[in-house]
Amino acid sequence: MTGADSVMTIPSDVMRLPPPGEPFNLSGRVHSISARGTGAGPGVRFVIFLHGCPLRCVHCPSKGSAQGSDIRLDTVEKLTDRIAQHADYMRVSGGGVTVAGAEPLEQAEFVRELFRRCRSMGIPTALDTTGSGNLFAARGLLHLTDLVVLDLTGFDTATVQDVPAGPLARFASILRQTDKPVWMRLALVPGFNDDPAHVEALAEFAASFPDLERVDVVPFQRMDVEEWQTRCPLPGIRTLKPAAISQVRTVRNIFRSRGLRAD
Repeated sequence: MTGADSVMTIPSDVMRLPPPGEPFNLSGRVHSISARGTGAGPGVRFVIFLHGCPLRCVHCPSKGSAQGSDIRLDTVEKLTDRIAQHADYMRVSGGGVTVAGAEPLEQAEFVRELFRRCRSMGIPTALDTTGSGNLFAARGLLHLTDLVVLDLTGFDTATVQDVPAGPLARFASILRQTDKPVWMRLALVPGFNDDPAHVEALAEFAASFPDLERVDVVPFQRMDVEEWQTRCPLPGIRTLKPAAISQVRTVRNIFRSRGLRAD
């Protein structure tokens, strides 16, 4: 997959036919869950991390993990039962449910049904995405999404200039038309996405979203050393040091120069 408008057919992606008399349900490939997470939207969040991504970012240790042995299948019914147990925390804090990746648009039908159930419980939803994956299903999913968190970390600014428009440019166009509030995140990776010209282009792109509320610029954090050694094929990434505070401040100021809130 390279971010085309369709997802590859994997049995765990599709709807399972329920036994007679039982409600229709969906199963998704889930990596992990943070029941009281923060940062992926306002308030306390029930954050669901999925498997599967069409991108092959050099900084990401999860490439190819869609076939890993640690994948589990969770149904929408099972997840909504767990979400309901934490609903009070979310309501009091102004939080909600966030689905993140890998890439949620690779399992758009599953996420859409999950968000539909959350809406029926009065719980706000957030989609944490790179804008790649099943763009055909993106419109229906965004209709049920209250906040979009767009990850700019591996974003290639040249793709938004593609003619005809590439997947990222098309997703950006779809997102602008939804009038949904948008947050953006840039995990600063020294030597990969910290070039001033690249950041300037990202800031220009971000400023084109009328409903953008904030840009979070954070140092890229290495995973646990042992996990990096087993999952990351790039020796240089294993020893990568996080960006210095001064570097982060410089990048934030570039976004602020466009009149954007950057934290």
